[in-house]
Amino acid sequence: MEQDGLVVVEAAVNAPVLFTMDTIGTPPELLLPIFGEYNKTPLFLHVVWRTRQAPRTSDLRHFGGRKVKQYWDPNGKTPSLGGRLRVNGRLVEMDRLGLRMALARAAAFPQ
Repeated sequence: MEQDGLVVVEAAVNAPVLFTMDTIGTPPELLLPIFGEYNKTPLFLHVVWRTRQAPRTSDLRHFGGRKVKQYWDPNGKTPSLGGRLRVNGRLVEMDRLGLRMALARAAAFPQ
């Protein structure tokens, strides 16, 4: 699936559904499959790469799809979320129930 290109951050990213990657690697195993369950909703997953080196195409491919927007923040303007997802201002742990409930609530009551 195609997606928008990588955007270099000028100011901290603030999005309803936000995840930060502090190191190059793979995303948490539950994040993308569970987010994919909400692909018919208006939600977009905003991924901020907070790494000194730009992520490679192979790294960006981990977060494929039209409902994902990716940013590169080499200066750390966007605060790290410590491996959690932020949905409508609340941090969500990477467990099935927490992710599903937070995303369902965000889809039903967008901000």
